[in-house]
Amino acid sequence: MPIKFSLVALLVLLTGCKTIPVIFPSAYKVLVSNGVLVYDGPITGGAVLEAIRVVRESGEPINTLKITSPGGDVAAGIEFGYFVKENNLNVEVSELCFSACANYVLPAAKKVVINRNSLIGWHGGATDPNDVLLAGVPQAQRAQAMAYIYRLRMKETAFFGYIGVDQQITTYGDTIAGSCKSKQRTDGWYYSIEDMQRMGIDNIEIKGNELLSSLEYKQDSGQMDTTSFYGDTITACLLKNVFAVQ
Repeated sequence: MPIKFSLVALLVLLTGCKTIPVIFPSAYKVLVSNGVLVYDGPITGGAVLEAIRVVRESGEPINTLKITSPGGDVAAGIEFGYFVKENNLNVEVSELCFSACANYVLPAAKKVVINRNSLIGWHGGATDPNDVLLAGVPQAQRAQAMAYIYRLRMKETAFFGYIGVDQQITTYGDTIAGSCKSKQRTDGWYYSIEDMQRMGIDNIEIKGNELLSSLEYKQDSGQMDTTSFYGDTITACLLKNVFAVQ
């Protein structure tokens, strides 16, 4: 299941010396080949920094980011989006682009190409209602959590202003009454090409007849031995007529 926000670092700070479970980030793969940056795995600060370093050290002019990602950290996703926009990169989705990938990487692209048998999906952003963002956060720690979320909201708002895309692309499926996500209980939602264009993603191509609504994703990229990995099913629904129901 993709994670909406990566609050591990925040919770480590808030809990001080208390014992908490140690969470190791999933493996990932980044490389540059023939003008393409390949990024396969969750979006984390470390992985994004490594991707940027790999591009810099390659000495190659990069024109495309080919990405497969279940999402990840909001702040890292925004920085990755800035990198895509500032370098005028095309984004090619291979298999999956969900959560922070759809929120911040896709909208920043010069052109988006979604390959056959791929799933894209949004499932919330920094401007989601507080009760959604704070679910699971202990009451005693909510003030600190809200301060962190407020900083994310400022960062996200500045980012969408910079790229010229509707910030609510991250939240329509949560804020529209009776959305397909709430009715079908999917992990997230996706949009028609027409609605994405209305929100500012002008240059987008979907190869094949349609996007997937369900995908089994193993998240085993970069692992030496993948024989013991089992997939998680990720689901998304088409959120229709977004602007007709506002």
